[in-house]
Amino acid sequence: MDKISPYTLPKGSNLPKSAADWIPDRERAALLIHDMQNYFVDFFEANKSPIAPVIENTYRLLHLARKLGIPVFYTAQPGSMTTEQRGLLKSIWGVGMKATEEHKQIISPLAPIAGETVLTKWRYSAFFNSDLRQKLRDLKRDQLIICGVYAHIGCLTTAIEAYSNDIETFFVSDAVADFSEQKHHLALNMAAEICAVVQPTKQVIANLGE
Repeated sequence: MDKISPYTLPKGSNLPKSAADWIPDRERAALLIHDMQNYFVDFFEANKSPIAPVIENTYRLLHLARKLGIPVFYTAQPGSMTTEQRGLLKSIWGVGMKATEEHKQIISPLAPIAGETVLTKWRYSAFFNSDLRQKLRDLKRDQLIICGVYAHIGCLTTAIEAYSNDIETFFVSDAVADFSEQKHHLALNMAAEICAVVQPTKQVIANLGE
């Protein structure tokens, strides 16, 4: 995969209107930080948009979740998958990351702490071959706030599957990043139209309450 060129995050009037009118609730929500591993983040140009503000905004949501006792989940690919484990991902994305800390580690500003769940990521959706659905039910959480990379692939696929499981989903417009501004807009537009409420970080935080 090629390096990702910097682009400006969409905001304000550039954000799509969501078909749903759900509101994030601290008693119902869980936070999902999707694939923010060194391997994926390193495709972006460090300290530039989109990845720099996405990391900052994701950290703001993570900090608030910890403060409010909102459950936090991460996804992380294991790396060095066998041919059987990799499946059809290999046809499009090749062999993928290696099972080294340099590749696998979740970036340090967002690193999980004790009590937070890291789900092994096998396919686009965080729900695939994981117990995310059951964990949310056990915690009596029926809302999912999604941050991370890449917006139009794993983030969107996860949002669609969450919606399919009657989980109200929030796609944080400036806490996801993608291959390009066009792909980013595509992801936001699709999410807003078919499966999620698209909101910027400041609005999610305001709704959850500090």
